[in-house]
Amino acid sequence: MLGSLCFFNNKGGVGKTTLACNVASYLAEKEGLNILLVDADPQCNATQLVLPDETTERLYESGTGLTEMDSLKQVLLPLLKGDASLGTTHNIAGPDTNSFGISVLPGHPHIALLEDRLSTNWTQFMGADLGGARVSNWNSQLLCQLKSQYDLILYDVGPSLGALNRSILIGVDYFMAPMGCDIFSLIGIENIANWIDQWRSYYDQAYAQVASRHETTLQEYAGQVRASSGVMARFVGYTVQQYITKTIRDEKRATGAYEAILAQIPEEISNSLGPFIAQPLTDADMRLGDVPHMFSLVPLAQTSHTPIHKLTRREGLSGGQFQQQVKYTEFIHALAGSLMRNLRRSAEFRHD
Repeated sequence: MLGSLCFFNNKGGVGKTTLACNVASYLAEKEGLNILLVDADPQCNATQLVLPDETTERLYESGTGLTEMDSLKQVLLPLLKGDASLGTTHNIAGPDTNSFGISVLPGHPHIALLEDRLSTNWTQFMGADLGGARVSNWNSQLLCQLKSQYDLILYDVGPSLGALNRSILIGVDYFMAPMGCDIFSLIGIENIANWIDQWRSYYDQAYAQVASRHETTLQEYAGQVRASSGVMARFVGYTVQQYITKTIRDEKRATGAYEAILAQIPEEISNSLGPFIAQPLTDADMRLGDVPHMFSLVPLAQTSHTPIHKLTRREGLSGGQFQQQVKYTEFIHALAGSLMRNLRRSAEFRHD
């Protein structure tokens, strides 16, 4: 298994969900990987993009969800009820349920209710409480149950530096950061670095106390409670959304500010996220690609629940959209290659 990867940025509007879903589909088709996408964003945008309308309507209209398909709410229901263990049976939407060709664990708005519960358990974990450590590691527990079934597990999360996203990053092996070309994305990268650095430090201190106080009992949860923050959420790269240049009287305008920000991004990435880069990767490996502007392709893909590289005239593709699709497909191909290179190099390094 290549591991688990979270698409994460606390800056919204950077195309994170679109990128996560399209990368997942491309890797499944072109690399032949068995991909699971976990929608851990309470807004459930990935679920709505990938699954057909009739499926999501049935999933969310029912009080308990579809009997043949669980959402993340059903998976996390024991936590909402005060337990520290997850259920062991998960009915996940398979690749045959969608045109993306991937398995999906749908999101649910109710998972936002976990924020307070997770914050409370984090505080208990900081006080050397084993139950608090287990709940804070719910995603580690989930991945222990699922990782043998998939080649790669991807997470889409909301733009938050809260308890829910912290618990997700505690469990995943890697994260990548989709960025916009704006000052807020630069600030967001610095925020992410400070936030991760802080809770990783607290985690290691708390785990040492839990291990000392509950040494024998802790052995029962080997793998479900991670022993070191050093294996969590290692950085494997970033993308930058391209901006649109405006032409006025045959002259391109308003590009200077964008170019200045673009020039700052590599240094900010190195300074802020450099300490979290997955070994043996370096700063030079981190830029995975520049996301082309897709104009009307995004709403077309959303409406048809189809990955951009698979759109055809049947879904309404026409005119200049064909050239836009070619450009985006070239980008996804290059991004997938760079991402797979980084994941494989890191996986080989871990196993050496």
